Amino acid sequence: MANWKHGLLVGTLALLASASWAQAKTVCYVTAADAHAYATPANEALEARAKELGIEMITLSQNFDVQTGTEQLGTCIARSVDGIILWPLDPQAYIPGLARAQQAGIPAILINSPMDEQANQFIKSFTGPDVYEEGEMAADSLNGALGGKGSVIVIAGQAGNGTTIGRVGGFVDRLAEIGSKIEVLDTVNADFDQQKALVVSRDLITRFGDRIDGVYANDDTMARGFIDAWKEANPGKPTPPIVGINGQKDAFASIKSGEMYSTIVQSPVEDGRLAIETIAEILEGKEVEARRPIPLTVVTIENVDSVEPAF
Repeated sequence: MANWKHGLLVGTLALLASASWAQAKTVCYVTAADAHAYATPANEALEARAKELGIEMITLSQNFDVQTGTEQLGTCIARSVDGIILWPLDPQAYIPGLARAQQAGIPAILINSPMDEQANQFIKSFTGPDVYEEGEMAADSLNGALGGKGSVIVIAGQAGNGTTIGRVGGFVDRLAEIGSKIEVLDTVNADFDQQKALVVSRDLITRFGDRIDGVYANDDTMARGFIDAWKEANPGKPTPPIVGINGQKDAFASIKSGEMYSTIVQSPVEDGRLAIETIAEILEGKEVEARRPIPLTVVTIENVDSVEPAF
C-alpha cells in the first residue's frame, strides 16, 4: 500500500510539474546590443522582470547589425516562441519578419525605437521613449541656451536608425516651428559610440572651430566624445553648450562641471521593464495600448541635484 501511495504521489507531482512547464511562456528578445551603455541595463532589467513574471527568455543580440537582427527574428519564429520583443535598428528591414510572425500566430512588440507606420499592422504595441519628442525637447533646450541664434553641429546616431531619425527630425522640425535662428552647420553620424564621436568631433572642430556655438548629440555617450575632442583642441577653453540624451551619471557630472548644458533623462530600466510587462499582458490575453511611452525629463544645472540619473 505504501509503495502504491508513493507511486501515486510521484506521478501526481510529475503531472503538476508537466502542467506548470506547459503553462510557462517563452519570449524571444532581439536586442540592439549586449554591451552598450544604454542597452545593457535595459536588457538586464527586462530579463530580471521576466524572471519575476515566470517568463522564459531567449535573448539574441544584433550588436547593431540590421542583417543579423533580421536573421535573429527569423530564428525566433522558427523556434515557435509565445511572443517576440524586437529592438529595431531600421524602420523597414524587419517588416517581412514581423509579417511572418503574425502569420505564425506569434504576437510581437517593439521596444525603444520606432519603425515606419506600415509595421504597425504587424505589432501589438510599441514601448519606450518618444524619440521625436526628445528631439523637440533638445531643440527647445539648446535654443534657450543660445538665445535663439547661433551655429550648431548635430552628432547623430546610426544612419537609418529609427531613434536617430526621430531625434534629428524632432530637433530640426522644432527649430523651424519656433522660428529659431539657429543654423545647423553639419549633421554627422557616430553610431551612438563615444570613440566614433571623438573622431568625427575632431574633424568638425577642425572645419568649423569657433563657429560652433552649440552641440546637439543624440546621446550622452557621443556628447562625451565631443567634450574630449574639444578639450584636446582647446585646452582650458570652455565648451560650447552641449545637449545630450539618456541622463547618464557622466552627463550629470558634466552638467555640474559646466561641460554640458543639459541632458534628457530616459530610464533604460523603465524601458526594459515596460516591454516585458507589456508582452506579458498580451500573452495573458489582455488588450494593450498601441503606444506605451516612458517619462522624459530635461535636466540642467537648475535641477541636476534633484533628479536621479537614469544609469
